Amino acid sequence: MAKKDEINIDWGNTLKEFEQFFDGMEDKFERIAIEEYSKFGLLVEEGAKALVHHDEGDLEDSISFDRAKRIGDRIILEGGSSSKYAWRRHEEPYRKGSHTKYDDGAAFPHYYVDGRGQRTRTKRNWRGFAPGRKYMINAINAVTPDYNLMLDRILKRVMEE
Repeated sequence: MAKKDEINIDWGNTLKEFEQFFDGMEDKFERIAIEEYSKFGLLVEEGAKALVHHDEGDLEDSISFDRAKRIGDRIILEGGSSSKYAWRRHEEPYRKGSHTKYDDGAAFPHYYVDGRGQRTRTKRNWRGFAPGRKYMINAINAVTPDYNLMLDRILKRVMEE
């Protein structure tokens, strides 16, 4: 009768090393994800400031993003503007044509053209988006590819550390 060939593999040490690798992975992931999301928030903030209307600069200055934080089972990134004017500027529809600006009794003819003031029109485009209405949505749309890169970076950093 033929004897069966056997191969015995002892996974004992390897399994322990594998378990140690994953032990503490959640804390490492959270720390790295919070760092990366916080950096991403700064990029969205930069975009929103680049795309927001510019007259006196108050609205631009009011935009900020907080450091990302863990709340429950989620990592939250909050940001925006503290100005009541911000939402109005974001959502108000464009006004076609040329309009006069009134400032302290002085009139500036043709200051607004198609809903964008003279100073807003002098701002440069940011990642293909023109400054003006929907500045926050446009900033987020402009950085969408960066979001996917950030997720890849988080995974890579978690696996390397």
